[in-house]
Amino acid sequence: MIILVYGNDSFRVQEKVESLRTAFKIKFDPTGMNLSVFPDVKTGKMDPNEVIRSAMSFPFLAEKRMVIARDLAANNKKDLDWAEGLDKIPASTIFILWETLEPRELERKPLFKKLQTVAEAHFYPFPKITGAELSKWISSRVVERGGTIAPDALRSLIERTENDLWQIDGEIQKLIAFADGEQITKEMVGKLVRASFDSNVFNLMDAVSSRRTTEVIKLLDEERISGAADGYIFSMLVRQIRILLGVRTVLAENPRATKESVAENLCIHPFVASKALEQARRFSEEELLKIHSFFYDLDLGMKSGKYSDKLAVDLAVVAMVGSSI
Repeated sequence: MIILVYGNDSFRVQEKVESLRTAFKIKFDPTGMNLSVFPDVKTGKMDPNEVIRSAMSFPFLAEKRMVIARDLAANNKKDLDWAEGLDKIPASTIFILWETLEPRELERKPLFKKLQTVAEAHFYPFPKITGAELSKWISSRVVERGGTIAPDALRSLIERTENDLWQIDGEIQKLIAFADGEQITKEMVGKLVRASFDSNVFNLMDAVSSRRTTEVIKLLDEERISGAADGYIFSMLVRQIRILLGVRTVLAENPRATKESVAENLCIHPFVASKALEQARRFSEEELLKIHSFFYDLDLGMKSGKYSDKLAVDLAVVAMVGSSI
């Protein structure tokens, strides 16, 4: 049996592989003598031919053996001769190919086409999830762990973590423990879940677009104190301005554009689209183009040594708040 577990959602991919591994151990291999994992833990290297030889080996005093190979295809792009050996893997081997490429990218590779010809091949794709699918996943996860979460708390959790399932899973455990049998509320999320700067940049841009200078300074100081580098802050501000320009383009074509249509056009999360819509309406397209041009000049100044990263961020924020661009 060959099982292909693949996708760029590293959390769900790893979770699936671990569940298969645990089930195998319980059912066939409590001693751990019939499990081989590649690449080698010590060297980090992996010889495809060695992997296939291991998969073709018979179990030791057991009914089954399991071989797990991580990114075998991704790390051996040019030479897929070893893939011919997939047909020779005995029924006593459960061979798991753990690939971290985005599903559509992997499905174009010779390996995938080869596996489609193998009778005992099973496929588990895990692309990154967003929107309603992400909300459903979080709700199910909370219930699985014995908790409940209010709708506005769910939205707040997504806003603060985006679609990082690694962080979300950890935050869910923390929130359930804190709630102690009660429903998780938005206030709990606000108290326990620190927003990533991807999320905080919206708060910063809200304050900037509303000309709330004191709040802008406070939010900027908080990010610096928390360890965010000024170069990163600058790059996120640039990214946000580009998102707002994209929103203005959508609004120019359809002034009544919804967050769903903006999310689809710009390939961003609906919650991100909702906030971007609010902010974009506070700027004209001309203002945003001027800001973007000013950011470009600041970026050149940073790279040439004219401005430090901190000074460039300060100048960018002061100019936006004061409309002095």
